[in-house]
Amino acid sequence: MKHDLFVTDFWEFDFPYHSQFKPQVLEFVSSQKAQNHIDSPKNPSLESYGGDELCFDEDKSLSSFFSTQISKLLLKIEEGHDWEKGQWGDIDSWLNVNEKGNFNPPHVHPGNNYSGCYYVSFPQSSGFIHFLDPRPQHRLVSPNVEHKEGTNWFSSQNKYDSSIFTYKIEEGKVVIFPSWLMHYVDPNPHNPIRVSIPFNAKYFQP
Repeated sequence: MKHDLFVTDFWEFDFPYHSQFKPQVLEFVSSQKAQNHIDSPKNPSLESYGGDELCFDEDKSLSSFFSTQISKLLLKIEEGHDWEKGQWGDIDSWLNVNEKGNFNPPHVHPGNNYSGCYYVSFPQSSGFIHFLDPRPQHRLVSPNVEHKEGTNWFSSQNKYDSSIFTYKIEEGKVVIFPSWLMHYVDPNPHNPIRVSIPFNAKYFQP
């Protein structure tokens, strides 16, 4: 009998009302950039390279709606764990705007329990998000994975033999993962901007 030890949970959801929410977010981004309301990245050396970070709280209705939807998804995650009773704190979110060449280097989100990202506008073939196995010894003992002819690189990955998990980003999706999990996003190879809303969440217990 096989048992999976120290499993890292990774969640994928469809963002509710994406088709209605997307144009509102893009209009907000355009207005903020036009007014030059651009924040410096929270940690330029770790979280972004060359992209713009916009404060989401400038529009309370948008940020409140987003937080409500993410809170509902976090409750689904809570239901999948045997945690002692607690509650989620306020959602900390911001807007990432990546133009051609912008990317997010490897980083974590310290001081939080779960982090994630909602992909508002993400043209096809404009990059992937990669998650790194936090166990350094894993790279020393794992056999190489055979790449099968006629398959793409993703089909060669599996949860037992890869030190990197690559997720193919799709517009309208939300991914949620433990905040300690190291990850990075490829440079945007195209002129259309990528717009995403990263977020952090803490779970408080009495």
